[in-house]
Amino acid sequence: MDDAYASFVQPYALGVLDAADRESFEGHLAGGCAGCRESVARDRALLGTLPKAVSAALPDPAVREQLLDLAGAPKSVPDLASIAWNEVVPGVRVHVIREDPARKLVACLVWAAPGARHPLHRHLGEEVILVLQGALADERGQYGPGAICRSRQGSIHSEVAMPGDECVCYVLYYGGLEMLEEPPVS
Repeated sequence: MDDAYASFVQPYALGVLDAADRESFEGHLAGGCAGCRESVARDRALLGTLPKAVSAALPDPAVREQLLDLAGAPKSVPDLASIAWNEVVPGVRVHVIREDPARKLVACLVWAAPGARHPLHRHLGEEVILVLQGALADERGQYGPGAICRSRQGSIHSEVAMPGDECVCYVLYYGGLEMLEEPPVS
């Protein structure tokens, strides 16, 4: 088997190679590589032993809703200067994107200056934070771009924007917050 094409065997057998790679690999197979042809035949035979009708497991409705809510996150950091912000504590600004009162959901962008701290609070429902830029930390760890920080109902914590880039997050609040510490005065 030609090592340059070894990584194409399984995706080809599954039928998931993109058009350009599929054409290239089929040309390679037509060129007479017996090792790759045997590997494809073996993998296809193995796939044939799998059940044809596996029942799809549906996700828990609450998990499904959260995934759909997270899908509403911006694909990239928006132009921050073009958004109307509400400064909730010094260095931490919030912009509400949408609200769903029936679900007690508020989806928003949060923009925090490095070192800015959101005071200690208790979650009255779940909170899901998707970090878009920069990093934040709480008592459980540090979260950078692409990370999700999830807090369950009743959990208590505070967050701080880490040094470096400004921290921008897409946040889903289900049920709101109860402040346990007075925010600093600006």
